[in-house]
Amino acid sequence: MNDYEVEVGDAVKDLIETVRRLYVENSIDAAVDHLKEAVANPAAIISDMPDFDCDEVLLYLDDHVTAYYIATTPQILYPPHEHGMIAVSAIYGGAETHIFYDRDGDDVVERSQVTFDAPNVVDLDVNAVHAISNLGERPNQTIHFYFGDLEMAKRHVWDMDGKNPRQYVHENYLNLSRPVN
Repeated sequence: MNDYEVEVGDAVKDLIETVRRLYVENSIDAAVDHLKEAVANPAAIISDMPDFDCDEVLLYLDDHVTAYYIATTPQILYPPHEHGMIAVSAIYGGAETHIFYDRDGDDVVERSQVTFDAPNVVDLDVNAVHAISNLGERPNQTIHFYFGDLEMAKRHVWDMDGKNPRQYVHENYLNLSRPVN
């Protein structure tokens, strides 16, 4: 496959390609099961993931799968957003807190908050709206998989009060974020 956006090691390529194949040939359930196995023993992923100098790096992109390395900055709450496709967070280091929302007309209303400690896999359906934070002291280590071309998806981001939906633009996402308490 030649849809890599950055150079990664063989274990990371193998993970992405296996997840992609399982999703395309079987189902999201097979892909999620494989990710659960991978994050339970993350040594190969850790050793083959480059040391990036930023929090978010696009690793892979095609029509079926978009994969990002994400090391969520500690003590920042990112705003509610949707992906418009199935999304899976494979957490292999640290923890990731998700705040889940219900739709209320054009707005969204907070429903629940759950912290997922590594190793863990969080799978979100097409209609999910959530916000992310890392309540720890160090960036976490995750690979987020989106089952479609996330870069071309039409999706929304809301302000921190769950109001004023607008087209998701990464700059808006970052500008709407704020420190946790």
